[in-house]
Amino acid sequence: MKTLAIFLSIIITLTADERPLPKVKHMIDTHIHLYDPTREQGIPWPPKGDKVLYKPHLPDEFHKVAEPAGTTGVIVVEASDRIEDNRWVLDLVKNDDYFVGLVGNVDPYSDDFKFAIQKFKKDKRFVGIRLRNGKSKKTIDYADPQLISNLRGLAKHKLTVDILVNGGGIEAVKQVDQLARAVPNLNLVVDHVLGYDFDGKAAPQEWITAVERLAENKNVWCKISGLYQRSIPQPAPHKINHYRSVLDVLWKNLGSKRLIFGSNWPCTKNSGDYTSFVKLVNEYFSAKGQEACERYFWKNAAEAYRLPLK
Repeated sequence: MKTLAIFLSIIITLTADERPLPKVKHMIDTHIHLYDPTREQGIPWPPKGDKVLYKPHLPDEFHKVAEPAGTTGVIVVEASDRIEDNRWVLDLVKNDDYFVGLVGNVDPYSDDFKFAIQKFKKDKRFVGIRLRNGKSKKTIDYADPQLISNLRGLAKHKLTVDILVNGGGIEAVKQVDQLARAVPNLNLVVDHVLGYDFDGKAAPQEWITAVERLAENKNVWCKISGLYQRSIPQPAPHKINHYRSVLDVLWKNLGSKRLIFGSNWPCTKNSGDYTSFVKLVNEYFSAKGQEACERYFWKNAAEAYRLPLK
């Protein structure tokens, strides 16, 4: 029944969604995953039971779904916790300039962390790493001296840190704030709307207060990404009003210069197609004016990840 509901949702979207696509100079999708479960060693994510996602998701398919939506470049976020898979992605897109960056996965507690970073940063497309709050083998302790030391090293290399705070809520926002203050010269990008679970209701005041404090850190950006996956109702609504009150809080506090576009493809498949997601977020940002769109769809990403875009 769930598969049928998803299918019907996609059909309705394809036949009825007349919302416009963005009209911007560049459109950089800062959050997709590439992987291939048919590799001999398999993959650690997604699980085999996920009939939508557990199949190859590779560059050719992404080109086909993203280019018609206007995407001009993409940053891959490594979904595997195996360090060798960073190299697999870099080699996979080696000769394809459409893929402008990789946010890798390197264990910040490993003894060879600094060596691994030195090795990967030789590839100009390696733009940083992602920390996984509560999802990695070791829960991230944002006050840990070893972690702070390693992240300070990343800042010196001018690399960026993505933070995944799925289901983290208010405490997760406070932890990111703590880290941002400890390493103020490190670019931090918090994925998927700070991990907020959208129920269609107004954001609670305690969360708003935590966001207000987080926004004091000028080294923090937030991806308005993964809205479909962060929605409590599933398949996720395609109406912007389901997400608007939370987006308004982020817009008010982080403003036009620190919100970033990312789709979270192929996870978008569970609630719609790629274009429907682009139209959803464009509906919100196009109402803020052309410069807000330019900043959201590419300028802020260029600053956060130091991409050579003009």
